[in-house]
Amino acid sequence: MRIGYYVQGAMDESVVRGLAKRWCPDAELAEGRFRGSSGESFRREIHKSLMDLKDSKECDVLVVLTDADANLWRAVKKRESSRIPKDCEHLTLFGVAHRNIECWLAIDRGALASELGCRVEEIPVLPEDPSGFVKGGFERSARNRGQDVNECVSDYVKRASLKSWIEGSDSFGDFYEDARRLALQTKCKCRFPNERETGRLR
Repeated sequence: MRIGYYVQGAMDESVVRGLAKRWCPDAELAEGRFRGSSGESFRREIHKSLMDLKDSKECDVLVVLTDADANLWRAVKKRESSRIPKDCEHLTLFGVAHRNIECWLAIDRGALASELGCRVEEIPVLPEDPSGFVKGGFERSARNRGQDVNECVSDYVKRASLKSWIEGSDSFGDFYEDARRLALQTKCKCRFPNERETGRLR
């Protein structure tokens, strides 16, 4: 199985890789690219990149992950998912993180504090933006472990209690339910537990 992904940044990519390790450990991953670095560039090339992942890279499943920033995540999902090519709709999982992907990583503040070696009280809570704290924390943790920071993030996601994420974030809960539906529709052979009943993986 080959999973194509189209994301805006390294942290988003690490989350996708962590979830793939958790649910589809034997899958190959293929990166979708876009020219430029702005959100507008990312949105403009969704169609082209997904078609390339489907046709040229022969991906079985496509994952798009973006941030809502200061917007309502449901409105962003409705607007941006309309850019998915018709030929790719049945293969595509489209996720929108409330504000940014670091907000997903900070949902379970107790687990994140344990991972980063900090106090729970130090982790910013919405409406304060946790992105700077989360990025810096993973960078320090990775240096202390002699590990690549992106691997550090993906390993955290792989082991996380996604039950907490689902219960703590409407946007992640929506992403999870869409992922389960897509897994059933495509009849993929991924290991897909009921995360609403599953604790932290080891």
